[in-house]
Amino acid sequence: MHGESIHALYGHRVIYDAGLGRLAFVKKVLRAGRWCWPPNFEDLIEIQRRVQDIPISLSPDSIFWETVGNSFSTKMAWQGIRSQSSEALWHNLVWHPSRIPKHAFCLWLAILAAHKTRDKLLAIGVLQSASCVFYCGAMESLEHIYFQCPYTENIWKAVFAKCNIYRPIFH
Repeated sequence: MHGESIHALYGHRVIYDAGLGRLAFVKKVLRAGRWCWPPNFEDLIEIQRRVQDIPISLSPDSIFWETVGNSFSTKMAWQGIRSQSSEALWHNLVWHPSRIPKHAFCLWLAILAAHKTRDKLLAIGVLQSASCVFYCGAMESLEHIYFQCPYTENIWKAVFAKCNIYRPIFH
């Protein structure tokens, strides 16, 4: 069975025919430390044959991470599967304590050039055209949206004006 559930392999009917409930525990098919499936039809006999080599422990079930005795935690799991690297120089700019999560996430994507702009979607075949959605005639890219589009230039000017910043934005 190697990682597949009994339900996935044999379906609801087999579990029902075994007299087990939908949420039954493994202990329901153990008797005196041995596997004991009801032998009433072919699929149950097949299950019985396949589980015979799985060792049975009388100790309570528990989840361990990497080695026995280390309790599972999502932090340890994350540290175990992620690739380690040094902290980015811009880390505090994006992830400071007063951040607005949505803004921090968008800034993070921008720094990594990870926004799914129309030029990227065109390259992978999702779109047929990469024309800017603001109808300026240019191809939409991260650089274009943030620094070259006339529409977003007007937005930046309004934002800067509200911040009392008066200087050229682009070019």
